[in-house]
Amino acid sequence: MRIRITLSLSMIALISIAAFVEPTLLWAAEPSAPAVKMVGHWPLVQDARDAVGQLHGKPTNIKYGRGVHPESMAAFFNGRDSMIKIPPGEALNLGTRDFSLTAWVKCEMPLRNTLGDLVSQFDPSARRGFNLHLSGSSPAYSSMSDTRHVHFGIDDQYLGEREDCGKPWPSNSLITCLIVFDGDLYCGIADADRSKDKARVFRYDGGQRWVECGRLGNDPHHHSVQAMVVHEGKLYAGTGIYDWVQAMGQLKGQPSASPTRVFVYEGGTKWRDLGQVGSGSRVLCMGSFDGELFAGMDVIGKGHAYKFDGKKWIDCGAPDGRNFECFLPFGGKLYAATHGNIFEYEGDQSWRSIGAEPQGITQIHAMQVAGGRMLLGTWPQGYVLRYDGQKTWTKTGRLGLPPAKQPCNEITDLTVYNGKLYAGVLPKAELYRYEKDAEWTLIRSLADRPDWAEDKVATWLRLTCLTAFQGKLFAATGSCQGRALDASADASLGRVFAYQAGQVVSYERDIGESWTHIAAVRRGRKLHLYINGRLVTTSQLRQGAPFDLTNNQPLLVGFGSQNYFTGGMADLRLYRGALGADAVREVMNPR
Repeated sequence: MRIRITLSLSMIALISIAAFVEPTLLWAAEPSAPAVKMVGHWPLVQDARDAVGQLHGKPTNIKYGRGVHPESMAAFFNGRDSMIKIPPGEALNLGTRDFSLTAWVKCEMPLRNTLGDLVSQFDPSARRGFNLHLSGSSPAYSSMSDTRHVHFGIDDQYLGEREDCGKPWPSNSLITCLIVFDGDLYCGIADADRSKDKARVFRYDGGQRWVECGRLGNDPHHHSVQAMVVHEGKLYAGTGIYDWVQAMGQLKGQPSASPTRVFVYEGGTKWRDLGQVGSGSRVLCMGSFDGELFAGMDVIGKGHAYKFDGKKWIDCGAPDGRNFECFLPFGGKLYAATHGNIFEYEGDQSWRSIGAEPQGITQIHAMQVAGGRMLLGTWPQGYVLRYDGQKTWTKTGRLGLPPAKQPCNEITDLTVYNGKLYAGVLPKAELYRYEKDAEWTLIRSLADRPDWAEDKVATWLRLTCLTAFQGKLFAATGSCQGRALDASADASLGRVFAYQAGQVVSYERDIGESWTHIAAVRRGRKLHLYINGRLVTTSQLRQGAPFDLTNNQPLLVGFGSQNYFTGGMADLRLYRGALGADAVREVMNPR
């Protein structure tokens, strides 16, 4: 049998163009479903009214200015309290049906705020609905990177099984950082049995495979990749020794860490040295804020912060002389936590206290934003604290072991993923999910060791860091002190695991500050994400009934589970039905 195929000139041209498209940017061939119907259209040129129906929004502190084109207008959100609320109704009842959401978005640069939500209709108590938001990847103690990744997720109370993503290095017992950079997931390790194998970075290659990406210099007294952050398109990492006893020179017979240094990744296995930073033994954290790169030192470095001017490190002062633990860009300001206190940076070497050991805590190990509020992860009670203003810190829950004479619960990381807040906890490497104040769900412990004992610090277990990547929540484990000698205690130490909650697609390359067209589409059991008219990623729903997204929550524009959006938005549209590639491009470029 002979089959004759005829190609038009336009089809040949499209095939030629597709041959040069980046592999992750795939043109979709499937047409739009015939039942596609626009149910909401908010031009956002001067108000929040619906141009095709009655889904009119109530705006809060929205300003209007120059839009996608010189002659057009758009709505601008301030990242502090700007939002649009559209009341629930039958037209917003998405159920199990296909739907499409499109909008033009412009992010503010440089980064001055934790990235936030674009559009959401999500019931957090029922874990049902959808989220379209921006994420910058936050690797444990270090602050949110300044790259704008797009995540689109739906959920109907689904949580998949734990996936084992492998152990990057055999003689390492602790993963220090997990961070997404330029479409890939990277991690740093804390120690190894040979000096030349310590302080190494790895890239995830799928399954349980990790590719080695080099060592931070060749100083044998730099044991750990202590901190990492993405800043202005580059990946940075700082040195140290994760074992605080040795880092402070208190381990008998062992030298303390060499003075701290920061390196920038140059691809392959190459890292360029940016010089010594202060006089500490650990770069405890790094941060990106207002176009500047920051680094925080431990108590050996007298708790100073520094920023890099391209040639040298400039001293930004020491808030209280204790370990400088965390950075957080939030609401146009830079915040930081030392071992037990919280500060707002006022410039030069000035820091203003907004909290001193609130609720009786003595250490802070995580800072995050959820629901538009600043959060702290603390020791030793295991409180997650929320800032309610005027130096008031409210307990949202106590995680970890039940109250005891000697509490030993530490919140090691906090991350928002697909509409929910998650926490990692020491001393049993537990993963928790926030439901409401005083109510957290324990998902499970991710590490183990046969000799674990509550009264033996060396046997404690860490869930060191959390980050969202390729639609999943990745979590890393470690021994308490991150020593190579602990690696043989249990195979679960120094490993990376992943969970899928709901269904998520994500584009993990920086969309930058230009106007960007985003289209999020649910088609049957698949999610599709289009950036500037191109299909960049898809996901397939697991077996079982399709998610029912029905809820009675309002449609929120510019706000959601993480934070308020900072930037511009225009031509927001909601469709019942799945737009195909041609229709997405037509919406993007209307005639």
